[in-house]
Amino acid sequence: MTGDEFRALLQRLADAWGALDADAATECFTDDAVYMQPPDEQLFAGREQLRAYFGPLDPGTYLRLDNVWFDEAAQRGACEFTFGVGGQEVADHGVAIVDVADGRMRAWREYLVKGPADQDRFLATNGKAWSWHIGNLEQA
Repeated sequence: MTGDEFRALLQRLADAWGALDADAATECFTDDAVYMQPPDEQLFAGREQLRAYFGPLDPGTYLRLDNVWFDEAAQRGACEFTFGVGGQEVADHGVAIVDVADGRMRAWREYLVKGPADQDRFLATNGKAWSWHIGNLEQA
């Protein structure tokens, strides 16, 4: 798979979720695919479980691909994404590490944090109460 093909595969998944088409979404994955959020948040194995997981998405669901990278030699890529429902102020922002085989996703490992749906506000540094910052170190 090339980098362009990888991006297109992720976009097919995003489009399927936006269309609430669980069958089209599961077609992006191999028969034995594993979809997880480590260390113990989510685990779905195989298309049957994925179809059940993707089935109850809310109208207005979106997956926005903010950045995509792909290593052709390793057949492994990553994407920074925003996943939410249109019109809601909060969304999941995450990174997924994706292994591919035979033109489909074989493994999806995602790491998520909730925040403002707008990525510019999510990434802004001003006006936030940071849990960890230089002040923590100076007090130690």
